[in-house]
Amino acid sequence: MNIAENNNNKIPNKKLVLVGLISVVMFTGGLIGWIKFKEEQVKKIQQSQGLLTQACQTDISANTNFLEASKKVNEATKLLYSVPNLPGLSYQEAQTGLNVFSTCIKTVNAKENFFEAKRLSKKALGIDNEMTFSVPEWEGMRSDLEKSIDLLKTIPTDVNTYPQSKKALKAYQNQFQKVNQRLQQEQTAVNAFNRAEDLNNEADLLTRNSPKLETLNQAESKVKDAIKLIKTIPQGTSVSPKSQDTILIYQDKIEGIHYLIGARFLDPLVKLFSKFADSLDDKTEYQDYANKVKNLNKKFTDILKEAPVTKTHPSAKALKSALNRYNDALIVWQYCQQGKCQNSLSAGILEFRNVLWIPDSFKIKNVPLVKKYKVQESSNLFTQKFVQLNQVRSAIWEQAESDIQEAQGQI
Repeated sequence: MNIAENNNNKIPNKKLVLVGLISVVMFTGGLIGWIKFKEEQVKKIQQSQGLLTQACQTDISANTNFLEASKKVNEATKLLYSVPNLPGLSYQEAQTGLNVFSTCIKTVNAKENFFEAKRLSKKALGIDNEMTFSVPEWEGMRSDLEKSIDLLKTIPTDVNTYPQSKKALKAYQNQFQKVNQRLQQEQTAVNAFNRAEDLNNEADLLTRNSPKLETLNQAESKVKDAIKLIKTIPQGTSVSPKSQDTILIYQDKIEGIHYLIGARFLDPLVKLFSKFADSLDDKTEYQDYANKVKNLNKKFTDILKEAPVTKTHPSAKALKSALNRYNDALIVWQYCQQGKCQNSLSAGILEFRNVLWIPDSFKIKNVPLVKKYKVQESSNLFTQKFVQLNQVRSAIWEQAESDIQEAQGQI
């Protein structure tokens, strides 16, 4: 039992000895590290003093000398500011060094800030009214000018750079206002252009898949609003060069919408004309024909008044041509109804007693009938040449029907 107890006692004693040895080593290592750390802080101060002495004895009026001096001052101040404020270190010496060379440091920093402000503002100061930039570019120039202004404001009044910086500050502030104004102008222009494009795209969606008349009117309104927006874009913006071409594109789109609107209005009228054309034959009565032509004239005029866009529609032009031909036929027929036409009896031809003949000299709006409708003349019946009324009507109605078919093709 005693032997076991002795062995158990030896184990804790060994642990204590090991812990003690580790503590001594750590303490010794920490002490050595602390000493080295203190020595490093002293070296920093000595190195910084040497750099500052060299820099502050340099004539920094020349830019090449200034760059070297600035480099040394920055390195020195970085070293001094890195000395921690801890007991036993050289923190106070570092602060003293900063104070001793404060005038030199301030002068160098002021000139450094002045040069940096000048560098940042170079692009913004070089612009003119003819130059255009994107929104991000304008924002970049404005940001750089703002930084430049802030740098110039830090330059104290008691350094030799101050007079230059004061003059530059005013110029930069004025330029900042101009750049900011151009930025807002560009942003407004881009917003207007993008909104116009959105409206144009919305109009495209509305005009797809044979839309109703109300939908077409909405599409037209959107494109017109898009044109108004484009016209607000001033010159001198990134989107102004393509504004005029965009307006022409939108105007063409309105013409296309007008074509569709016109087709919606004219479609029933085309069908009415077609039905009338199909009903015409040799048995058609004069008065019935006259009433129906009168009705077609009225329907056509009413639609042109209701929807002015139909005036330029090719289908309307074709219907107008057909209507003019029907009116020509009515003029010729009315002439015979008034008893001015010859009949076959006067020529001694009994088998054609019901055939009416019109002189080939007959004119419609100062154009000879035979020339306008290319009907065949009949000679040797009378002392002068004549054309048959039925042939004239058939020729006119045939050409009118051709016009109607053209109108149908345009719907």
